[in-house]
Amino acid sequence: MNRRLPLVAALLSCSLTGCGDAADGEGATPKLRVLTANVGNPDSTDANYALRLSYQAYEDHVAAAIQALAPDIAFLQEVLPPETCEAFTEKDPGRTCFDAAARPPAARRLLGPDYTIVCDARLHVECIGVRTSFGSVDGVEPGAFALDGATTPALPLDPCTYFEGACDDDHCDAESTTSAVDVTSSMGAMRLVHVHPNAAGVGKDGFYMGEPCRYLQLEQMFEGSPPLVAEGKSVLVAGDFNMDPEGFATDREAALWTEHVGPAARFAEIGPPRNEAGKAYATAKLFAIDRVIGDGVRGSCSIHTRNVVEDDPAVLPALDHDFDFAQLPGGGSSQGRMDHASLSCEIEAD
Repeated sequence: MNRRLPLVAALLSCSLTGCGDAADGEGATPKLRVLTANVGNPDSTDANYALRLSYQAYEDHVAAAIQALAPDIAFLQEVLPPETCEAFTEKDPGRTCFDAAARPPAARRLLGPDYTIVCDARLHVECIGVRTSFGSVDGVEPGAFALDGATTPALPLDPCTYFEGACDDDHCDAESTTSAVDVTSSMGAMRLVHVHPNAAGVGKDGFYMGEPCRYLQLEQMFEGSPPLVAEGKSVLVAGDFNMDPEGFATDREAALWTEHVGPAARFAEIGPPRNEAGKAYATAKLFAIDRVIGDGVRGSCSIHTRNVVEDDPAVLPALDHDFDFAQLPGGGSSQGRMDHASLSCEIEAD
């Protein structure tokens, strides 16, 4: 049976509330709205909130921007997990761990009440949200928060702690993951794969690429036993790849990507958008490391970035573009600010 046929049929009949807004024109194919957003930041100086959104006013602002986009599926990286707040007592009501036990967890605050949320089964910092009107996550009660519900392969190398500067090329950051959930929806059966493998960084011996672990994690995703990108259903892959196959990548990473992504490969590139010269817009510093690819689906993405290109409608202001950082302690334009651009995409059946 052609695995795409149920998806095509469902797309043609799904409701606007279940599959996002329809394209222009009566009878046009509805679009699935997808968001991938790394909501962490590079500040590792505050041990309680290293790399996490720590000011509630800023989190509230980002949450409002995400909820205004109303994605059917959201991939969130570097989320503040409940156990971080459980490790200490926050006395400042302006911080995100204040009264944490009595409030919803950060991923729920960012997405709102209308989602089933599932996080990775290791440190719970990578979460997928599926809007309940769009579909359900297999094995999870609709609208529930499953802290460790995603299938999460074991680290291929011994773990280390990135924000402590303890990592090198012989280890994997304990937070780095690829993970997956299965979804039953008005678009049919889908596998969602969330990507955030090992990053480059600076350790006790200086700069390291992080490639040995990252390559093995990408290999687990594409070629594992079994691969996370399961056969037999449509697959959507999104997240922070921590490498740019056209820029910041080793030869074997680029070769692995080309084998699996591209016109002659199983997976089609969906985002980020590209400029007039055909170069993907950078999502972190100079590189396009946040990406969306799919098998059995197609689409296009907009990028939400600080570096707006006025004459390109696919380049939009960052999710926090109008936040007043002066209201935070110390003020300044980079106080706890997210350091990645986000991608919002419209997806349809291939």
